[in-house]
Amino acid sequence: MRISAAFQTRRGFLNFIFAAGLFCSAVLAGCGGTKPAEQPAAGPKRYHLAGRVVSVETAKQQVVVDGADIPGFMMAMTMGYSVKNPDQLTPLSAEDQITADVVVNGTDVYLENIAVVKKADQAKAPAAGDAHPVPTQPAKQ
Repeated sequence: MRISAAFQTRRGFLNFIFAAGLFCSAVLAGCGGTKPAEQPAAGPKRYHLAGRVVSVETAKQQVVVDGADIPGFMMAMTMGYSVKNPDQLTPLSAEDQITADVVVNGTDVYLENIAVVKKADQAKAPAAGDAHPVPTQPAKQ
């Protein structure tokens, strides 16, 4: 009988170990590191930009703007922005004051709705040697 009692004790212990192993496996499977479902993109974000055109690079479809602070996006800096519609670059020239919408769609950042607020002064003042003197009236006697 001793063999039978020892066998039952060993069998009970092995059943306990087996049940504990199943329990631990179930707990670990329940705590598995599944990633939460990604939220769908809410669409592109838009920010208002005001700044001065530094250069227009039509071959790259890009305009370099010395921009003011864009609250909630970035501090003031000079940066090149791509433009999806190259026709928006046509009216731009260096030193123009502009406003535009900065569109941020994931890693894609570009300008839309570019408007020239103040055109650059194209007329240069004549140099001192080139100035034409104003004709004076001869003094009457």
